[in-house]
Formats: sequence, structure tokens, C-alpha cells
Amino acid sequence: MNEPPTKDQEIKVLQKMSDGLGPDSYLGPWIRQSLPYLADAIRADVPPISAFELYEQASADRLAAAASRQIAHQEARLILDTARQKADELLRQATADAERITSRAWQAIRLAMKELEA
Repeated sequence: MNEPPTKDQEIKVLQKMSDGLGPDSYLGPWIRQSLPYLADAIRADVPPISAFELYEQASADRLAAAASRQIAHQEARLILDTARQKADELLRQATADAERITSRAWQAIRLAMKELEA
């Protein structure tokens, strides 16, 4: 029965694999970049996260980000709509006040002209 490799042996296999594949291969640079993380995980008795798990997490993160963006856009739209409604109401009030002031001014002018004619 074969003994499983030691942690150091597994790390050396990864280093040799990276060196053997070289910098122009698909996996060589990836293994070399991942080696510090993989070595730390092996030494800590923590199984490394698989590429599939990383892919799933990245996909979940992208979906969460898209959902957050959508919520932010909806909230921004609500804030803008509320601001427009308030601005429209203020414009209506200002217009009504201006018409009331104008009407009173014309009434005062007419009254003053009647007094001058009398």
C-alpha cells in the first residue's frame, strides 16, 4: 500500500509541474501564480478552493452586483420622480401665488383709478 505524499512533496510536484509546463503554456503561469495560495492551503490542511467553486462564486457575485445595480437604479429613479413631483408642486404653488398677487395688484390699480376719477 502506497503512502500518500507529504505536504512538501505535493507542493514540490506543483512547482515541478509549473516549471515543466513553462511560461508559454496555458496552465504553467496559472499554477505559478496560484502556488503561494495552494502551498499555504496545503500547509494549513485546508483544501484549496476548486476552479469550479471560484467560478460559481464569481458568477454569484456578478449576479449580486447586477441586482444591487438594479436596486440602486430603481431607488435613484424613485428619488428623481419624487423630486420632480415636489418641483412641479412648488411650480404650481408659485404660479398660483403669482396669479393671486397679479390679480390683487390689478384690483388695487383699478381701485386707485376709480378714486382718481371721482
